[in-house]
Amino acid sequence: KTRNSARASPPEPSSKMSRALRILAVGLGAGVVDAAAVAESAAATGQCTPGSSDASCRARGGQATGVDLMQRKIMASAVVPDAGDVEVAASVAQPEGAGVGILGHTPDYDCDGDGVQDCGKWDYRMSMCMNQAMCGYTHKFPDFTLDHACRCRKCPSLPGTAFGDPMLKHPDEAGAPFSALNWGVFKNWGDHMDTCAPWVMPRDDAALQNLLTYARGKGYKVRISGAGHSAGGIVTDGKNQQVLVISLAEYTAPAEWEFALKDMPDGSKRATVNAGWTQFHLYERIRPLGFFQPAQTAGYFFSLGGLVASSVHGGSYLGGFIHAYVTRFRVMLFDGSIKIVDTEEELRFWRCSFGLHGIMLSVEMQLEKREKLQMYPVEAKLPAWNAHEFWKFIKQDAEADIAPELLPAEGGQGSRKAWNGEYFADFINGGDTPIIAVYAQKANSSVDPNFGGQLGIPDDIYQAYATLKNAPVTDYRGLMSYGVAARRDGAPPIKIVGVDVNDMIGALRTEQVAHIMSHEAMTNIPRLARKLANRVNDGFFLTQSPAALAAAYFVAPDKAFAAMDYLRKVQLESKGSKDFVWNLPGEFRFINVQDSAVLQPITPGLWFNAQMISFPDLAATHQAWKRDFKKVEDFWVKELKAQPHMGKLFGFETSPEGLTEPFADSYTCTIYTDAQKGAFSKFRLKEDPQGLFATGLGMKFLQKCQD
Repeated sequence: KTRNSARASPPEPSSKMSRALRILAVGLGAGVVDAAAVAESAAATGQCTPGSSDASCRARGGQATGVDLMQRKIMASAVVPDAGDVEVAASVAQPEGAGVGILGHTPDYDCDGDGVQDCGKWDYRMSMCMNQAMCGYTHKFPDFTLDHACRCRKCPSLPGTAFGDPMLKHPDEAGAPFSALNWGVFKNWGDHMDTCAPWVMPRDDAALQNLLTYARGKGYKVRISGAGHSAGGIVTDGKNQQVLVISLAEYTAPAEWEFALKDMPDGSKRATVNAGWTQFHLYERIRPLGFFQPAQTAGYFFSLGGLVASSVHGGSYLGGFIHAYVTRFRVMLFDGSIKIVDTEEELRFWRCSFGLHGIMLSVEMQLEKREKLQMYPVEAKLPAWNAHEFWKFIKQDAEADIAPELLPAEGGQGSRKAWNGEYFADFINGGDTPIIAVYAQKANSSVDPNFGGQLGIPDDIYQAYATLKNAPVTDYRGLMSYGVAARRDGAPPIKIVGVDVNDMIGALRTEQVAHIMSHEAMTNIPRLARKLANRVNDGFFLTQSPAALAAAYFVAPDKAFAAMDYLRKVQLESKGSKDFVWNLPGEFRFINVQDSAVLQPITPGLWFNAQMISFPDLAATHQAWKRDFKKVEDFWVKELKAQPHMGKLFGFETSPEGLTEPFADSYTCTIYTDAQKGAFSKFRLKEDPQGLFATGLGMKFLQKCQD
């Protein structure tokens, strides 16, 4: 659906760079297909099977030629650069060994002292440092490029610390008193948070209990991770050497706590699920039966425990935070005892609790029955950028199901037939007439009678889920299936065959690349929605996540246009900058919040969620993008009274030395009221009197602000 089919195209590049930019455009989405195609292709050609460790299989299976800007996907493609394209790519690449001459074989870049440079290269395809097993982003003055900031991960092995404990680094080999898989050191999916904390994955209740006993005896702190998608130090900031991180990626719950469905008197169902499962693993079970969560995110790749332990929401106009739909928890406390949390009084403290009370082992969640589901995009090139056109798109084009009295009067009235909407605005290419798109959903009697796409349960839905789940994925830890990788990492990596995008982006003008990136992101949304609608029709349109910078804030609906207008202003001002050019669309959604948790960052009612998102690759330094993010945050928070999404970037502050960093204590302590902090802290001390879980950014939310 389109209101105006004229799409703004990115500026034409110079003839000298046109072919190189065409290759880059392929890398930004033109040749992408999804994970299911990888498995189908592998099966058809006799390539690697999930779980194979054969080196030749690893070399030929699951490779791709495209990169989708809206997600990290497992890909396969028939698009292969021709000889001329490769020649152009080579002509704009850096000279061989350019980085080595500058960085040398210092301990910062030669991690094992063998005379070979291990670090010092930024991967523009992944938006993180190359060789993640050994390298991470650590900026030091006077780093001039992202390459320079990719340094060896320095993890001290001090005796008596969790960081240096061989039982945590190699549980099986060291004869640890618990059964667990070591997954290296904890870092989040976008490499925003790089730590030396051991990351271990116990396999059952006994292993968890033994691990907690071991940690208490050693005086360690224990934190719980999901799929690693939080941008800040909610799990850990890596500063405390006595912290170990537990993941439920390998955990199996007993009997019905692994998975079970319960019929309710009103005809609805509830699902009891292992908290270490992702939404993909849940929907693999419930979607073939016609059931859904009341609210869901854009992508599969978040763990259920992580979703309900924070302020995560979807795009439902009537739905709130996902934690609001939890009706029961099975949890493990500091001493290894297991408790069932099923009263609303206690549920309010466990929902959105950031892992500060104990370990969520399983969750029981409300489900909804949908006989029909319509997944579809709507796009419009606005004739002008003003409040009337902005609200007209939301009310009339997107058909948002929001009561008129809750919104400004501009934009008229709409049908209110869509129950869900996730919006994107291409300001970089649009200027005064931006393109706005919404990925929308209708259900049951509201679906369009003449809709030509999938509305029901696809005939081969079980096979479609199995194909995606078993698709082979190779990351820096080896070969595994998508289903395994989603639980462990949350975002398996991608590769581009034949084109060195790292070198190409460095050689191209940043504004041209920014135009292409934002344009391709908008172009890919309809394609992604159609693909998953045809295969499983479950409401999701992302199979994996972007390595992008994201900061999101809740504002009152009457301030929605002002929020997006200021983001547009800052993005357009960045055009032509040598420091940083915004390169992805602005995003927004609505959320209808219930009073469901003590530590909710916003009060009940309808809120507008505004999000700024960008890749850091086109920034001269990380300080450049941080300054622009701070500029937008300052206006949203100070002028519009915005509150942050707790799992994303927020709290930017500039030090006396001129360095801008997120998660400032001076801001973090202001998010919750003293009453919220006091009530939560009292309950936390009851559940965890020894403070075994009391560390990380969550504890900073509870601290008293300094005068």
